[in-house]
Amino acid sequence: MRLNYYAMHYHMKQCGVRTVIEDILEALSKDKEIKLSAMYDARKGQIRMKGVRSIHMPELGYSEGNFKNKDELMRKARVVKEKIKKKLDLSRPCIIHAHNIGIFKSCYLGMALQLLAEDLEDEEFRIILQHHDFAEENRPANLKYMFTCTGKTDKKLGNQLAYPIHKNIWYCTINSRDRKLLNKIGIPKNRIFLYPNAIDTDFFASRPKDTKILKQKLKDYAEKNNYRFDPQRRILTSPLKILKRKNITETLLVLKALNHAKDEWQLLITLEGTSKSDAEYGKRIKDYIRKNNIPATIGFGYELLSAGEEREKGMNNIIDLFNISEAIITTSVQEGFGFTYVEGWVADKKVIGRRLPYIFHDFEANGIDLKHFYTELKVKGKEFLRYDEADKIRMLDKADYDKLTQQLKPMIDFLYSKKSDSIIRNNKRQILKHYAKDSYRKRLSEFLKQAKIPESWSKPTIDNNEIIRIFKR
Repeated sequence: MRLNYYAMHYHMKQCGVRTVIEDILEALSKDKEIKLSAMYDARKGQIRMKGVRSIHMPELGYSEGNFKNKDELMRKARVVKEKIKKKLDLSRPCIIHAHNIGIFKSCYLGMALQLLAEDLEDEEFRIILQHHDFAEENRPANLKYMFTCTGKTDKKLGNQLAYPIHKNIWYCTINSRDRKLLNKIGIPKNRIFLYPNAIDTDFFASRPKDTKILKQKLKDYAEKNNYRFDPQRRILTSPLKILKRKNITETLLVLKALNHAKDEWQLLITLEGTSKSDAEYGKRIKDYIRKNNIPATIGFGYELLSAGEEREKGMNNIIDLFNISEAIITTSVQEGFGFTYVEGWVADKKVIGRRLPYIFHDFEANGIDLKHFYTELKVKGKEFLRYDEADKIRMLDKADYDKLTQQLKPMIDFLYSKKSDSIIRNNKRQILKHYAKDSYRKRLSEFLKQAKIPESWSKPTIDNNEIIRIFKR
C-alpha cells in the first residue's frame, strides 16, 4: 500500500490505547510502501519504534478547560488544524488514524479534524476515527463537558465536537456493539468499519523464565504488604488494575466459592488503581482481604513485572506470571475489546469469569468457545451486580456458597476437567487465525478498498441522545 499513515492520540503514556497503536504500527511496518508517523503530546511518554517518526504536538494533549464562547473554541480549533496540516505529507495518499477523540478529553480536537477534512476534501486524504470507549458510558464528567465546554449548555454543538463528520471521515470500532451505537448516533453504516484489536500472539506464546524465583518474590511481596500468598496453592490471575468496572468484589466472591468447593485457590491482581475514586474502591477491597485473611495479593505488578515484553533487570514479565497461574479470571462489567478474554488462551491457559454478551458475540462468532462463563450470580435472591459496593462487601460473608458453587458448576467443571485442554487448543487456534497482529494490515487494506470518497455529499445529522439513554439503563 503506497500510503502516508499518521497515528494520532492525546499522549503516549502507558495505557491500553498506546499498546493498540504500537501493535498497529508494528503490523503496518511490514509493508515498506507505508510511511509511518505518530502524532501526540510527547510530554507523557514517547513511542520509540524503528521506522516510525514521532511528531510532538502539545496541542493534542488533554485540554479540559472551558472556553468563554463558541467563537473562542473555533479559533483554537483553526489554529490546531493548521498545525496538524503543516505536519502532513500529501504527496501521496494520506491517512490520519485518530484514537478516542469521542471520549472528549479535548473539546477542540474533533473540530480541528473536521476543519482539516473540509480543507483537504479534494486531496487523497482520509481520517479514521477509532472508538475504544464512549464518553457517554460511565463517564459523567466527560459527557457533561461535551455539552458545556463553551461556557453554556449546547448539546447540538457538543455532538459536532465529539463526532466530526465529512465525506472523507470514517469511523471504526473494536466491537460490533459499538458499531451499532455509532449508527444510532446518525453515522451511516457504510462509514463505520469493524477494526477489532489484535494481540501479540508471538509474545503470549513465548517461553516463560524464572518462575520459581517469581513465586518466591510474590511470597516476599505478600509478607511485606500483609497479604497471604502460598506457593503451593493454585493461582487465579487477574492481569488488570483495580477499577470499579472490573468488578473485583465479585472476583472475591468467585474465589470464595471455589475455595468452598475445594480449598486450594488464591488470587493475584497485578495493579492498583491510581485515580482517587479507584484508590478508594481498592482500599475497601484490600481492607477486606487483610481483615479476613483471604488468599489474595494485589499491586505487585509495578514492583515485580516489566511493563513491556523485555524483562528489565531483576524483573519478570506477564508471560512468567501466566505460566505459574492455573487460570486467568475476569469479572469485568465493561470492556471495549476484552484483551483479558483472549490473551490467556494463547499462553495455553484457561480463562474464566463473567460473560459480557456484547464482547462475547464477536469472539464466539469467530469460533472461540466460552460456554463455561457464567451470566449472573444470585446472592440472597438478588443478582450480585445490583448490590451497591458496601453491600457487595457484606454479601461476601452472607452468601450461601453451596448455592453459589451450583451456579458456578460449568465453570468449576471446566477448571478441573481434562476436556478443557481441547477447548484451550481450539481457542488458541481461533485467536491466532483472527486476532494476530497481521490482521491490522489486512483490515486496513480492506478499508482502503471500500472507503471511496464520494463526489456528492449529504451531511447527516448527529444526535447522541439514544446512546445516552442506552447507557443509563
